[in-house]
Amino acid sequence: MIRVYKETFSEHQAYRYRVTDEADQTLCLAEPTGLFLPNPTREITLWGPNREPLGRVTPPDSSRWPWGGEYTVVLADQETPLVVTEQWELVDMLLLRLPRYHFQWEGTPYVARGNRFGEQFYEIFLCTPETGEEAEAATDAGTVSLADLDVAELERAAEREKHRWGEPVGAIRRPSRGPHYQAEVWDSSLQEAHLLLAVLVVLADLHLQEQEGPTT
Repeated sequence: MIRVYKETFSEHQAYRYRVTDEADQTLCLAEPTGLFLPNPTREITLWGPNREPLGRVTPPDSSRWPWGGEYTVVLADQETPLVVTEQWELVDMLLLRLPRYHFQWEGTPYVARGNRFGEQFYEIFLCTPETGEEAEAATDAGTVSLADLDVAELERAAEREKHRWGEPVGAIRRPSRGPHYQAEVWDSSLQEAHLLLAVLVVLADLHLQEQEGPTT
């Protein structure tokens, strides 16, 4: 389990995320350094407790579509860069849904699916070819023309898609007190993926900040 605390400016823009273990001992610091570029991006630098470099996250190239694309995650203890793919569709705007994040850890593919409201922020699922194809088929079967604005049908399609993924193997929560976020996994291969989980939390939180602007 990891806990994530946000450090913010007065306008509530996060400039640093402190990631700790269950005993609140600092594991790493994640700083969204891309926010200070002339053209802000979601570039992130990861530091150890003593400011030793642990890795970085390079966002996708700029495009007319503000969200989505592949994030390259370079970690000091991993020989090969990891790729986190953010998927966000226009229909998600109507349903106020958060983007999905696809990634691999030790050769196993996962998908993190978000929930904008409530304590349960994201759930992490194994992404097998079967579940991926079934979920995609469920989405296609329930697709409604945006011109029709049939939100009820879109919600039913989203509910069908949700049940195709099986049981979650991890979750990111927003506790009512204490840390801003708390991530826990039950899949044994993800138990040591602390930095990757921290990256998922930060990417999702930056997405919220970009969409909603300063919060109170």
